[in-house]
Amino acid sequence: MRTREARAATRKSSAGYAHPASRLRERGCYPHTMPDTLIEIGNGFWNVRGSFRVAGLVEAGTQTSLVRLKSGDFVMLDAYTLSRDVAQSVHALTDGGRAVRAVLNLHPYHTLHVRDCLRPFPNAKLYGTRRHKQQAPELAWQELETTDPALHAEFADDLRFSVPRGVDFSPREGLHFASVLAFHAASKTLHVDDTLTWLKLPLLGGLRFHPTLRFVLQRRPGAVAEFRSWADDLVERCRAVEHLCCAHGRALPPQPTPELAQQVRKALAGVEGVLRRHERKFG
Repeated sequence: MRTREARAATRKSSAGYAHPASRLRERGCYPHTMPDTLIEIGNGFWNVRGSFRVAGLVEAGTQTSLVRLKSGDFVMLDAYTLSRDVAQSVHALTDGGRAVRAVLNLHPYHTLHVRDCLRPFPNAKLYGTRRHKQQAPELAWQELETTDPALHAEFADDLRFSVPRGVDFSPREGLHFASVLAFHAASKTLHVDDTLTWLKLPLLGGLRFHPTLRFVLQRRPGAVAEFRSWADDLVERCRAVEHLCCAHGRALPPQPTPELAQQVRKALAGVEGVLRRHERKFG
C-alpha cells in the first residue's frame, strides 16, 4: 500500500506545483468536475474550457486563455486553476511556465482562482480590477488595473481591450454584466466573460448581452447614449473577429464564429427595450 507521503507526492502536478483543488473545495467550490480542455484557436491563441459548479450542483463552466505575444512571451487572460493535464500542456508551450509574463484578470467577479493562478507561472505579474485587489489584498497586485488605458497600451502590439461605457463596472454581488473584453488580432479572437453570453439552446440560444444589464446602467442622463456608442464600436470591432470565446458553458460557440458583428448587433436589438425604458426615466 502507498504511504501517506507517497500519495501526497502523487498529488503534485506534473507541471511542477502543488495542485490547490482541495483548498477550492474547502471554500465550497468544486473544480474540475468535468475534464478541462485546452483548445488551440490558432496563431498564438489557446482557450481553456474549465469547470465551475455553482454550489457544487450546476455546471456553469468557465474559461482562461493563453496568448503568445510577438515578443515570444505569453499572457493568461483570466485566472483559473489548471487541471494537471492542461497545466502540463501549458507548461510545454511556455518553457515550464517561465515564459508567462502576466495574468490579466478581466472580470471583477471572477475571483475564485486569483490566489492560486500564479503558482504555475513564477515570472508572471498579477493584474486585476479594483475589486480583485479588494478581495485578495494580500497578493502582489500590480498598480495598473486591467481597466486602465495605460495597461492596455503596454500590450497594444498584441491585444486590444474594450471596457463597457454607461454602466457601473462592479456595483454589487450578482451583477456580472461588465468585464474587460480582449481582442487578439493575430488569431482574430475575442475573449469575453459575462458581458456577452453564448447559449447552446434551441430557440433561446445564441449570443446575448448578460441579463443584468438593466441593473447596471448608470442612473444619469446620457448613460444609455454612452452604452449604445460603446456597443456600436463593439459591432465594428467584431467585423474583424472570427473566433469568440465566452466564459460560461462548457462548449465554445461555433468556430469560426459566423457573422459575429451581425450577432452582436442582434444582441443589442434584444436589449433595446431595456435601453429605451432606462432612457425615458433618466435621460
